[in-house]
Amino acid sequence: MEVARFLDHLYLEKNLAPNTIQSYRSDLNLFTAYLQRAGLTLGSARRGDLIEYLAFCRRTGLHYRTVARYLSSIKGLYRFLTGEGRVKGDPTLRIAHPRRVANPPQYLTLEEVDLLLDMPDGSTPLGCRDRTMLELMYSCGLRVSEVVSLAAPAVSLEERSVLVMGKGRKERVVPFGERAADLLESYLGWAREALRRSRTVDRLFLNFRGEPLGRQGLWKIIKEHARSSGINKNITPHTLRHSFATHLIQNGADLRFVQELLGHADISTTQIYTHLDRGTLIDEHRRHHPLEK
Repeated sequence: MEVARFLDHLYLEKNLAPNTIQSYRSDLNLFTAYLQRAGLTLGSARRGDLIEYLAFCRRTGLHYRTVARYLSSIKGLYRFLTGEGRVKGDPTLRIAHPRRVANPPQYLTLEEVDLLLDMPDGSTPLGCRDRTMLELMYSCGLRVSEVVSLAAPAVSLEERSVLVMGKGRKERVVPFGERAADLLESYLGWAREALRRSRTVDRLFLNFRGEPLGRQGLWKIIKEHARSSGINKNITPHTLRHSFATHLIQNGADLRFVQELLGHADISTTQIYTHLDRGTLIDEHRRHHPLEK
């Protein structure tokens, strides 16, 4: 009952997206199941019980990032319950998040981006879709969820921008370049119509049945083109988002500007790309400075 009330609060008061709420539900169901097996309740659990739960999660082989997310979900639940007066005292107050190990995201070079984006055969409806989609993801730094939820009317070829629904249902307008504009004009002009098959569909990107393309379909498409490209990196949909941000920072873009384009609520999330760029500068220095040779 307490978890259900908290999830309702996230939806109604915090206006979080359904995918985010589903993640909270999954995390908290695991936690309450653990408490039940231990003969505990949300009200009776103490700090030591929570520490033991987090240690149990690590012993099962879960990545520290996953455990950190579990703790964030639990902290959010207890903040809500204490605020509502449903439990006395918050057992999570003095529990620190697992330390994040410096692990900058992988990104593609400009040459690798071009190689990947040139893989789809733009003369076919599906190839035109894939090429347009990859270009838009790199040109705008979009998340997977943002790409598959894009509506066709959200694209403005005249203004070269797209209206994106990000995390927490927050809208932002993201510009795109001339190449993306040309591909979108072609895709909307004939390829999408061929895929749509006279159906009334709002979504921008469609599958071969004329239905909205899903997250799994997008992952599969990118994996297939990445494998065909021969690039020796583990390329995921997020790799294009990382590449977008990294290349902007490397070319002197302001961090606040990049934060706005990415839709990051906190600039500290965007700062990972400054660290990434610093590593690139060090590598370049070691490669080219005469005293390093």
